[in-house]
Amino acid sequence: MNNTHLLPLSFSLQPSAFPLIAAFIRRDFLTERSYRLSFALGALATLANLAVFYFIGKLFGGSLAAELEPYGSGYFAYVFTAQAFFGYIGTGAGSYAGRLRLEQTQGTLEAALSTPLGILPFLAALSAWNFIFATFELLVYALAGIFIFKLDFSAANWPAASLVFLLSAACFAALGILSSCFVVLFKRGNPLAWVLNNFEGLLGGVYFPVAVLPGWLLAVSNLLPVTYAVRAFQLAVHRGAGLSQLKDDLLILLIFDLVLLPASAWLFSLSVKRARRTGTLGEY
Repeated sequence: MNNTHLLPLSFSLQPSAFPLIAAFIRRDFLTERSYRLSFALGALATLANLAVFYFIGKLFGGSLAAELEPYGSGYFAYVFTAQAFFGYIGTGAGSYAGRLRLEQTQGTLEAALSTPLGILPFLAALSAWNFIFATFELLVYALAGIFIFKLDFSAANWPAASLVFLLSAACFAALGILSSCFVVLFKRGNPLAWVLNNFEGLLGGVYFPVAVLPGWLLAVSNLLPVTYAVRAFQLAVHRGAGLSQLKDDLLILLIFDLVLLPASAWLFSLSVKRARRTGTLGEY
C-alpha cells in the first residue's frame, strides 16, 4: 500500500470526520452484538466480582477501619465506588492499545489508517465504542449499587465528582495513547500496559485506601494519577467534598492532563511516522 494515502498526521477535528467516526462506532457495535454470550458472561463476572467485595465487607461488619474514616464509608461502599469509577476511566488506558492490536492481527490497520482522518479523530474513532459501552456499564454499576446493594449516595457532590471524572478520563486517555505507541512500534511487548494493568489498581487506592501501604510503596503511589483521581472521587461521592476541599488533587490531575495529552498525541504521531518509514505498519 502506498504510504502517502495513510493517516494524515494532523490534529484538527473537521466536521467531515464525524461520519467516519460514526462508521467506526457502527462497525464495532455490530461486532459486539454478534457476541451476545460473551456479553452475558462478562455481566455475570462483574456481579460475581462485586459479590466477593460485598461479602468481604460483611466480614468487617459495621466497623469502620481507620483508613476509611476520611471517606466516611464502609469497605464495600468504598471499593464499589472505586471500581465503578476506575472501570470507566480505565477504558481510556486500555482501549487504544487493545484496538490497535486487534486491527493489526486482523490485517485491517492499514485500511483503517487510510481513512481521511487526522490523529485525534482517528484515536477518537478507534475508542468511541469502548467509551459508549463503558458508559452503559457505569449505569449498570450505579443501578446495582442503589437497588441491589442498597448503597446511599445522598451525600454526594455530583458537580465536583463530574469534574474529577472529566479530568481523570482525559488523563487516562492520554496514558492509553502512550501505551498504543508501543503497539505501533513493537507490536508485542507493552511495558506501559503491563504497569497499568498490574499496578494502577493495586497502588492507586482502588481496592483499599493507599494509607495502608508501607512508606516506600506510598511514595510510588503518589507518582500515579490514579491515586489522586480515586481519592478525589471518593471524597466527592461519600463526603460531599467541594472544589475547595479537592483543589490539591484537582490541580495535580490538571497538571497531568496538560503534560500528558499533548505529549501522547505527539508521540503517537511520531510512532506512526516511524512505522510508515520502516514499512512495519501492517506487520503484527
